[in-house]
Amino acid sequence: MQRLFDDVIDLVRGRIQPLAHYQYPFWQPALLLTVMGVFASARAIEIGGPLEGRLLFFVLFTWMQILLFVRFMGWWVRLAGARLEASLFGLVVLTNSPQLLEPLASWLPDDAAQGVTLVLSVLSVIILVRALSAVSGVSKLRVFLGALCYTPLAILLLTGLTGVAGQMGWIELPPELMESASQGASAAGASSAK
Repeated sequence: MQRLFDDVIDLVRGRIQPLAHYQYPFWQPALLLTVMGVFASARAIEIGGPLEGRLLFFVLFTWMQILLFVRFMGWWVRLAGARLEASLFGLVVLTNSPQLLEPLASWLPDDAAQGVTLVLSVLSVIILVRALSAVSGVSKLRVFLGALCYTPLAILLLTGLTGVAGQMGWIELPPELMESASQGASAAGASSAK
């Protein structure tokens, strides 16, 4: 585990190794990814429901999002002619690890907390783009465009999983979010009826 944490620090510093270096025993990035899901659950105080259901939802979403992203970005960089000699899984998990600091932002006033969360998110994207570019030999712009192209898939995943989790009683969405979702659905239905 120590090597995993050292590699996170090196990635933040911009020291990127070849992709083979980021191959860990599966349980190490899996544990880190699960902890990220637990922390995401702790951050989402506006989402109600039983604690176990909320934990399950966020851990499941975190896992599905990362696995889908790894597959998508592997395909994306191969389109550019990159040859990946190993899996991107460990590296992608590490590049998302600055998000583990986000719960600390809850101790700050709301405006400052939002700023810290934004900075950590931008930092994660910068680390991700630099690392994937370095290990694949693909330009940073192409990696960034790949991450942007992945965004609609992430939104679909979140929307679908949120609907399933809500129906199963794992989570309860805030009323204002439910209102906006139903207004969006009724507006879409009205426009398709024309």
